[in-house]
Amino acid sequence: MAGCLYCIDNDIIQKLATFSLFEETLDIFSVRSTDVRILTTAKYKFRRDWERLKAGRYRKHKATMINFEKVVTLAETLPQIVEATIDVDLFSQLSEVDGIDQGEAALTAHVAQVLQKDDAVDAFILTGDKRYLRALATAELPLVQENFVHRFWCLEQLVLLNIRKYGFEAVREKIVPVRDCDQACKVVFGSGELATESNALSALNAYIETLRDETGQLLHPYPA
Repeated sequence: MAGCLYCIDNDIIQKLATFSLFEETLDIFSVRSTDVRILTTAKYKFRRDWERLKAGRYRKHKATMINFEKVVTLAETLPQIVEATIDVDLFSQLSEVDGIDQGEAALTAHVAQVLQKDDAVDAFILTGDKRYLRALATAELPLVQENFVHRFWCLEQLVLLNIRKYGFEAVREKIVPVRDCDQACKVVFGSGELATESNALSALNAYIETLRDETGQLLHPYPA
């Protein structure tokens, strides 16, 4: 393969930036920012959410944990998916599936077109939305079933990757102060600085295997 393309949904941008693990994750995959694609709507969504928070109109506690400055900077500078690189037919079909929003449909349809038109490039989707993956797994779309085996990385896999690369203590130190911004990480690191590596790894693997059971062959095989 000449290279890999990583398409990243809004939730992963938000969580990894808040955990200070975004660039670290790209380093693990040995990719540059030019090998990343995000939704064109990301910067507008994150700017709007940040303005709501600053104006006191965002009441969710987890919103106060989010590093919006970093998130907005990433959304404004990372390469975006352009309409011409989207499989329009697949986008239309996915948009009608309950549980898949238009952004997720765009990510999927973009990767589908990349895989069909460029044999020299491999492509993956990093997503934090389990509902999306469950819906995609049950969608009766031959193109998805044929081309998206092991194409997805979930947040728990990415956290596990970082632990394996940088060490448990280093990752725990970053996540614990903002763990409330993600339900799974809130559980995994619920003991704060007392969270142990064995318990955290066990919990992360349990989340991954549960999602794998629910979504067939969509998830990347890591950490198998």
